[in-house]
Amino acid sequence: MAGKHAGRRHRDERSLTAVALHRSLCSLALVVLAGCTTPNLDPGPTSPVGPSGFPCPSYTVSSGSPRAGDTSGRVQVGAVSYPAAPSPYQPVDSAEYLPFANLVGSQRAVVEPATATSMGWESVVALARLSSVDGAWGTAQAAEVVAECSLSQAWRGIDYRPTVSRDEALTVDGHEGWIRITTLDFAVPGVKTTSEVQTVVVIRLRDETYAYLSYLPGSAPNLRPIVDATREGLRVNS
Repeated sequence: MAGKHAGRRHRDERSLTAVALHRSLCSLALVVLAGCTTPNLDPGPTSPVGPSGFPCPSYTVSSGSPRAGDTSGRVQVGAVSYPAAPSPYQPVDSAEYLPFANLVGSQRAVVEPATATSMGWESVVALARLSSVDGAWGTAQAAEVVAECSLSQAWRGIDYRPTVSRDEALTVDGHEGWIRITTLDFAVPGVKTTSEVQTVVVIRLRDETYAYLSYLPGSAPNLRPIVDATREGLRVNS
C-alpha cells in the first residue's frame, strides 16, 4: 500500500514494523499474527468514520479465518478470482484491510523499501468477499464504503487529498458491478511517492458481494500493466 497503507502495502511480510506501517494499520502484535484477517463487523466507538459519515469496522486478526487460494495462476476468493500478479508482487496473503471482508486474498509489491527514516511504500492488489453488505446495499454504495473505509483505516494520521475520477456502473464477467477510482495526493516525510490511484470494483452475485481493491503509486508506472491486468481479468466461477 502506500505510506498510509502501512497495514496494506507498506507492510513487509517479513517484519512487524512493515505490517504496522502498511495500510492495514495493524498493531505490531497483529502484524505478527497476520495471515488471515477478518474485520470486526461491529465498528465500535473508536472506529474511524469515512468522509460520507459511515462508521468503518476496525481491523482485527482471526486465526480461524478461511484462506484465499492461488490456483492455476489465479487468486481465488470464494466465487471470484483474478489473474495472480507476477513478480515483483509477492505471493498471496490475507492481511489487506477491506471493510466487512470475511475472506481476503492480497498481493503487494515494494515500490520504496522501508528504511530507518522512511516507512517505505508499496503497491497492492486485493480481492475480498464481503459479509455485512450482502443484500443490504447497492453496488454503488458498497463501492463508496469500501473505498472510503479502506482509506480511513489505512491512511489514518496522513493528510491525503482524494479526487474521485470515475464512479459508475459496469459489468464484470456478465454480472452487475460498480467501479470507483480515486486519485490521492499526499506528502509523507521520507517517501518519494506523492500520488497514488485507488481502484475499487464491487461485484454483485446473487446473495454475495465481492470487492476488488488496488493501489498504484504514481511513482511506479511500470506496474500499471500488471494492476490493470488483475482488474480486467476478474472472473466469476460458473
